[in-house]
Amino acid sequence: MLSPTSVLLQVRAATAVQHRTLEARLPLTSPDLDQCTYARIIEAYYGFHAPLHDQIAKFSGASADPERHKIPALIKDLYALGLNGEQINALPLCTRLPAIDSEAQLLGVMYVMEGATLGGQVLRRLIAARLGIDADSGGEFLDVYGRDTGRLWKAFLKQLAAFDHPAYNSDVVDAACETFACFEHWLDRAGVLL
Repeated sequence: MLSPTSVLLQVRAATAVQHRTLEARLPLTSPDLDQCTYARIIEAYYGFHAPLHDQIAKFSGASADPERHKIPALIKDLYALGLNGEQINALPLCTRLPAIDSEAQLLGVMYVMEGATLGGQVLRRLIAARLGIDADSGGEFLDVYGRDTGRLWKAFLKQLAAFDHPAYNSDVVDAACETFACFEHWLDRAGVLL
């Protein structure tokens, strides 16, 4: 059982409202979702994830986890949704990203991004049923880890628990909140939120 002061419980509580708000504003579960809107969302996701991935890689260096690379899946989806290489390279990229200057900040960012990947499992089934989109037709990103999703989420939680320390937990929490804020701001700017 987690102690009430564990970093996981702190970050979960601190981001709960942001998580619910963003989930409600993102039209992926809307009955009005169409393929055009879905494609615009994937474009916006690429615009956030690509520079964030670069920032994570810059901080992590050689220790960056190759199993957690999501950009190839996003690029595959963009091609499947009708974009060409030139159009993908011309997509706008987010410049307001959460800071990653410490392991605590990295873990806060990862909490949000890995949690979203876990949530992609539900969205994948919904998008497949509603739009007929699967991994080969634009939905690879929603199932980017495939059968390894649960294992990678548990590995992340173990990493987070090992880092848990009162001196650093607020940095993890602040980075997670900032990640949600940056992501919502970017999606809003991209015009894909309700």
